[in-house]
Amino acid sequence: MAYLPLANIRHHKLRSLLCALGIGISICMLVALTGLARGSLFENADRWESVGADLIVFPKGWADKIANRGVGLSEKYAKILRENHGKIVEQAAPLFCWPMKVAGQDHVVAGVAPEQWSLVTGNAALKQGRLFDPDNRFARWMEGKLLTPTADDAVVEITEADLNTPDHNGLELVIDTRLADAAGLKLGDTLRAANHNWTIVGIVPAGVMTRIFMPLRTAQYLFGDGDITKCTMILVKLREGVDVGPAAQTLREALRQDVIPPKAYRVTLQEKFSIMLTYVDMVNIIALVIAFLFVMNTLYTMVLERRREIAILRSCGASGWFILRQVLGEAMILAGAGVVIGIGMSFGVSALIGKLKPLLTPELSFHWMLIAAGAAAVGAIVSSLYPAWRATRINMAEVLIYE
Repeated sequence: MAYLPLANIRHHKLRSLLCALGIGISICMLVALTGLARGSLFENADRWESVGADLIVFPKGWADKIANRGVGLSEKYAKILRENHGKIVEQAAPLFCWPMKVAGQDHVVAGVAPEQWSLVTGNAALKQGRLFDPDNRFARWMEGKLLTPTADDAVVEITEADLNTPDHNGLELVIDTRLADAAGLKLGDTLRAANHNWTIVGIVPAGVMTRIFMPLRTAQYLFGDGDITKCTMILVKLREGVDVGPAAQTLREALRQDVIPPKAYRVTLQEKFSIMLTYVDMVNIIALVIAFLFVMNTLYTMVLERRREIAILRSCGASGWFILRQVLGEAMILAGAGVVIGIGMSFGVSALIGKLKPLLTPELSFHWMLIAAGAAAVGAIVSSLYPAWRATRINMAEVLIYE
């Protein structure tokens, strides 16, 4: 009699399909929403961990912030690190970070000195083109203009034409491959952003710290109110064999600033976005509850419609446990079909998101697929209990006499 649940489903094809589809949509929400939220979040953390630095120096109180950008530190701290702590510090690279909208989405642009490129990107080689200001002509020109004292303390103004002078072009960008593909940009293209026209001179493989890089002096001047002596953070590369923990404590006490390893950024992300992840999980739970209430209603309706058939089975010797198994089996078949539909839909949704929003990173995790399948199985069992109990309580004499 194991074929009875499947026969019942085939007898009511449309109702069974709608029931499985409802479960499938809930499963798709669980897998796709969870994958989108966690995938995009952790992809950002992975990029931060790609830097070649062992420590990051932030202004005091900034280490637990996500939006680390703008003026925060004096660039002199990099010199202090190299000169006063040379026994443990191999390199110290100032970075200036600022938001820039490209391809309809906000990105954090990193201003970096060309000689510090390898440290900032973890030795990432350019896929196409060249690095901006490769011989430091622009940096030297900017320093000469802004750091050389004038006789009358006049304010030095630098125009966009000055920045675009071919001898020292400061409006050059290196972008990653994902941004290039999403925005349809290629080498030599001109990009209008932050009220300036930028030239794409290089493309780096995706996975580096941020999607947009520009000369450090350009970022400092344009986004730091003209002050090219300030930075947002300093990346520190320790000498070989130096322990990160004690070194961080030593530098923290010496500089009186926040000093953390890049991996701590992932923890900060998880803490800051824990509410968002909890919200996503609660939405998924509510969707699953609604789906299985629908399953319960379907099974209960089925029991009411099949009172005569159930009474005949009972009269032929079927036990209450047998009847319960038939209702539970039908629920499990519907749930299994819903899981298959939902996981299939999640792949489709993920592909659609990747096409419409190529800079987002949905991650379809096998771990969450197993959780979805487990939730569906538990939901099917729970939702079938009351209809199954009602089926076992049918009075076969009453039903057979009046129906």
